[in-house]
Amino acid sequence: PQEILPKDILGILKGEKWELMLINSQYGLATDALNDQIDQLNSILKKHDPKGLLIGEGPCTKDLIETTDKDFRIVTIVSVVLVFLIIALVTKSISLPFILISVIELAIFINLGIPHLTGSSMPFVGPIFISTIQLGATVDYAILMTTRYKDERMRGIARKEAVWTALRTSIPSILVSGTGLFAATIGVAIYSDVDMISSMCILLARGALVSMLLVIFILPSMLMAFDGLIKKTTAGMKDCDKNTSETRKELFV
Repeated sequence: PQEILPKDILGILKGEKWELMLINSQYGLATDALNDQIDQLNSILKKHDPKGLLIGEGPCTKDLIETTDKDFRIVTIVSVVLVFLIIALVTKSISLPFILISVIELAIFINLGIPHLTGSSMPFVGPIFISTIQLGATVDYAILMTTRYKDERMRGIARKEAVWTALRTSIPSILVSGTGLFAATIGVAIYSDVDMISSMCILLARGALVSMLLVIFILPSMLMAFDGLIKKTTAGMKDCDKNTSETRKELFV
């Protein structure tokens, strides 16, 4: 009964215009069951007091997750647009940025999907972290190969030979860069006792390998498939087939 409580204690829990209620939950933090329970409690609370607040570790975590999801979409859009503009200026092309970013974004989606397939947990800030860092750190693999492909095509080399030359000459640099980033981050992941730091480094290490493999095995096929579109949307490449014919004539002579 409230009557047996000291006034100083009762004053902490209840006032003239407010009342504090302590609610314990059997559900784990950040689980779907707890989030559903929080929604139900909020609906009950708003019926009695529209200005009432539901606070605590559970509601705070739920708000952080919802805010992170919104921030993830914004950060992804901003980072993709900025990288798109940089690649477009460097390559003087409209189609190449789409191709390069699509390959790296596929690598990011695979990287973020692996924890779900393996049943492992991932910090709620993981998507924001990896969507920006992996994109910025590994898109240079694709730029390296694409730049060589573009140079070969503009020199009059046929499509297949240009892609093969770009792949053959770029693989050593891509392997060194990718495995170097993997080695640097996996060491921190193994050594660190802080769960968030370890998880972030595992994501980045795995992302480096996934991006490296996709650039080596997927990007050449995309360059082959979209060669016609690339020629039409890249400055200086419209006459590359003409240069190819002239090169073949010179070789024949």
